[in-house]
Amino acid sequence: MIISVRFVGGRTGGVPGIVAMDPNDVAGVKQARNWNSASGNQGSLSSLLFADGSTATGASVGWSASDTWTVGFTDTATSSDSRMMSGYLDPRATALPATPATINVTLPNSMSGAYDVYVYCYSNIETRTRTYRYAIGTTPRTWTQQGPSSTTFPGYNQAPEGGTGNYSYVRFQNVTGSTFTLTATPVAATGGASYRAPVNGIQIVYPAGS
Repeated sequence: MIISVRFVGGRTGGVPGIVAMDPNDVAGVKQARNWNSASGNQGSLSSLLFADGSTATGASVGWSASDTWTVGFTDTATSSDSRMMSGYLDPRATALPATPATINVTLPNSMSGAYDVYVYCYSNIETRTRTYRYAIGTTPRTWTQQGPSSTTFPGYNQAPEGGTGNYSYVRFQNVTGSTFTLTATPVAATGGASYRAPVNGIQIVYPAGS
């Protein structure tokens, strides 16, 4: 079972690169259809869909971040992954400590037991670096994005703990509980960059290891 949520993102005044996802668009490390689209820097969705299009009764997501933004990937007829990854929640700060973005997820009874959570986290960045920390409970994942970001989707590359490069997601394995909170916290930046911690989307995959 897979539940996928895309944070639509966007910039004030609009910008090319935000393209609506069709229910049949297939995207993600765990290639899946029926992405649930979450618009705005804060809000909630209920009655989320599974990847097969059925309703995940009782499943919901609520999110809050200071802003949204876009990577601005070039869109093509076969770029479902670019569409999913182009926008993101964008907690940003000009000084530390920064207020994190928070994403609260409630799962359906059918997903009781251990599951994996994929967090997509690739931002628009110039020739500089930004360090991000993502956490579920007391488990953190920290990595540093090395700019400049690509104008075309670079593919899915899992960020190693403490790594630096052009990675695009982190994974939390064997998460348990009917609810969880994901936080995305800006940690550091170089070259005059503002502090940020993008969240393009999440996937919850049940059972763990599948």
